[in-house]
Amino acid sequence: MKHTACLLFLTSVLGPVNAQSLADRPMYVRIGAANSQANLRAYLGGRAFNPIYEMGYDFSGLTEYTGLNLYLSYLAAHGDPIEKYGGLKQALFGWRAGIDMRFKTPCGNLNVYAGMNLNWWDGIRVTPGSIPNYDNPRSPFPIRAGEWPEGQAKFGMRLGVEYRFNEKWGVSLDGNTGAWLSMSTINGVQPISGQRNVRGVNPVAPTWIALSAQYRYNLW
Repeated sequence: MKHTACLLFLTSVLGPVNAQSLADRPMYVRIGAANSQANLRAYLGGRAFNPIYEMGYDFSGLTEYTGLNLYLSYLAAHGDPIEKYGGLKQALFGWRAGIDMRFKTPCGNLNVYAGMNLNWWDGIRVTPGSIPNYDNPRSPFPIRAGEWPEGQAKFGMRLGVEYRFNEKWGVSLDGNTGAWLSMSTINGVQPISGQRNVRGVNPVAPTWIALSAQYRYNLW
């Protein structure tokens, strides 16, 4: 009973603060910077930031404090030369289609979201290089420039927060992870040698933190 009374009190106090429903101005676009992490950064030769774009639509939930979000996003990750791999330079381009659960919080217009997505990645070797041969270190494998064969769609996840300055403008910050494996060979040789992965070449689990500016609007 005590917990119920506290909940009712918080609802009555926070209701006016959270006056905007999660479905107000349901369409949105985001443009941001993705900070690459772990082996995605290794794949990109240490480059930290790349652009990311997203568009989505929010659906109302059972209450004004919950909702669902469908979205489509695109990450264009261009790398720098990897000196230890003979100047190999790579890029990775990814589409994601996903769904999030969204929740309002007691902190004004701060919303929390979390969900899963399907992601498709295309990898490119922009300039040639070489990768280690762990069985014969004196004979590294040469790599020609070209596209990695297309990999299969993989599941990914994200967790983030959105802060709305007003009904139109806001910012978002989220952590993202996915998976990419191009089932390919390089000049007839698998990119795994001596049963060890060549870090930063293939496979890659794309992981990044994105900070984005957001604009919301009505569909009609």
